[in-house]
Amino acid sequence: MEEELRCFVCKEFYKEPVLLPCGHALCRVCAVGLQSHLPEADNASGTANDYQEADKASVSSETDSGVVCGSRPNSFAGTPAAAVYSSAAFSLLCPQCNKQVFLDDNGAEGLPPFRVMRTIVERFGGVVGAPPAEEACQMCEGERRAAVVRCEQCSVRYCAGCRDAWHPTRGPLAQHELRALGTTCSDHGSPPVLYCNTCLVPICQRCLGERHSAHETQQLSSAARAHKTELSQSLQQLSEQAKAMTEYIQLVKGSGDKINESCEELERQIDQACAEVTRAIDRRRDELVRAARNTRSQAIANMRSLTSHAAQKLREATALLHFSIEALKESDHAAFLQVGNILSARAQETAAGLCSSLDPPPSPPALTLDIEPVIRTVRTMNFVECIPPGAPEMAVEACAARGCSCTLAWRAPAAPAAVRGYVLELDDGLGGPFREVYCGRETVCTVDGLHYASLYSARVKAFNGAGEGPYSEVIGLQTSPVAWFAWDLRCAGAEDALCLSADGLSARAAGWQPRVVLADQPLARGVHYWRLRLDAHDGDADPAFGIARADVAKDKMLGSDALGWAMYIDSARSWFVHGGAHGGRAEGGVTRGSTVGVLLDLARGTLRFAVDDRPQGDIAFTGLRGAFYPAVSLNRGVAVTLEPGLQPPPELLMETLAIE
Repeated sequence: MEEELRCFVCKEFYKEPVLLPCGHALCRVCAVGLQSHLPEADNASGTANDYQEADKASVSSETDSGVVCGSRPNSFAGTPAAAVYSSAAFSLLCPQCNKQVFLDDNGAEGLPPFRVMRTIVERFGGVVGAPPAEEACQMCEGERRAAVVRCEQCSVRYCAGCRDAWHPTRGPLAQHELRALGTTCSDHGSPPVLYCNTCLVPICQRCLGERHSAHETQQLSSAARAHKTELSQSLQQLSEQAKAMTEYIQLVKGSGDKINESCEELERQIDQACAEVTRAIDRRRDELVRAARNTRSQAIANMRSLTSHAAQKLREATALLHFSIEALKESDHAAFLQVGNILSARAQETAAGLCSSLDPPPSPPALTLDIEPVIRTVRTMNFVECIPPGAPEMAVEACAARGCSCTLAWRAPAAPAAVRGYVLELDDGLGGPFREVYCGRETVCTVDGLHYASLYSARVKAFNGAGEGPYSEVIGLQTSPVAWFAWDLRCAGAEDALCLSADGLSARAAGWQPRVVLADQPLARGVHYWRLRLDAHDGDADPAFGIARADVAKDKMLGSDALGWAMYIDSARSWFVHGGAHGGRAEGGVTRGSTVGVLLDLARGTLRFAVDDRPQGDIAFTGLRGAFYPAVSLNRGVAVTLEPGLQPPPELLMETLAIE
């Protein structure tokens, strides 16, 4: 935690810490040293409107993090082209996050004190500067300490020690009112009692009536309790990640003994092998011993580097963890609220990234010697790892295809060659060239996003430092012949013009303007048939059913542009629509309870429609190539339920063949 208690500039314990608007702390002296004066042109470029915006966005809490309770800060964090408001006279660049802070005429001297930091530094024996005169005890002799109470009758401030010594709560002084010092409103001087959830600031009763009457507010204690709960949850996640980091460091350290043992065993093997050959291989033996020792040195250097890197991350996370735990002990709710969100965000960010960038612990080198070829040919004597690995064996019993994804598993090649990783390759499902889909150490891989009704071929090979081995045997995997899909929930508009069910199968329109809904995945191969059941149908509605490209216009009837192919149908007749052109009129309509079927044959490139599983007109469209999304356009009075993954009606298939 000590890293959190030291100034980023002077590296000492914070002395009179102040809080920057970006959430970081500095010693007041260090902040003054970092500030720079703004030129007059920049100083005059701000406007009153900018000042008002900064006023609305201020985050303040004097007791929690040091920001004065009033809603008019004297600083603003950001990187605008000019000063934020007309009173900006100084600027300061935060040394930790590089955000620029603009200050008024008071400069860094006007930054609010970081009360939580000062309290924690004092608690852990750090040296802090004397408190400001208006916050100091009036009874201390010598170095003054911060006052904690003020007697309303005596008008005197006392620290904890002087209060017990000079103003006991007994005898004639028992009737005096000792008011705990903490946050006060900079505008009205009274303690805050509410928290404005709109402006994110503690406010007093007068502030509520003057500037926050229309805002959402809650009791200060309730707000502090909620923020402390959120921080506690974030710290729990950070604690779990820190524990995992500690285990990782122990694992890395433990691998050092194994590396030493393995390398020592390797040296013994080299000595034993070289003892059986002539003096001609003595020089080669020395080279192998040096190579083994270099392997050990490199592995140990890597281990130390990993340990150092992980230990540094752990120290930073532990420091933040301990500091945040101490912040949770802050009794002044307003003081805590200033820093609660900041600490919670930092804890979440640290927990998310703590273990994500770690490399796996170094493993002992899998090295051995093959003695027989060495005796015959001294010059070919080398480590076994210098031989590429053999072909892996596909675990056919563990391979499977489901929907538009497939899972492949394989076994490592036989010893003695070591394996550093595998490369898995798939073709395009049409017998085309193979392409790499996975490279790593695992022996199981799931590939998503494949085409339906396609036969994919797969193969895998292993590699190590010497190169790549041969491919395994090729196996075939058949994806599902029919597609199961749902409506894409992202098509539901924010204006509630289109409502989709949670399972993505039902859709209902609320406005007269047509709205297009697409499926959550495209279809590019095979024969697919799906139905849409009309749960509601108004005689004045204009539903259209069909297919579309991904970037079809979403606020027009399906088929109004060149990216949609549809059948428009009412209660008496239907038309085929594409590119805004109508054709293929057919008698017969739909009512509530009817079903509209769509048959997309991508093998022939045709699209047909059916009503209640009976053909509706001839083949609607031909020459369809590429990827298409099942689609529908709806307006007020129409609700449909999607029924995907169906077998086409025989009557529809036979008539299609007859037409061809």
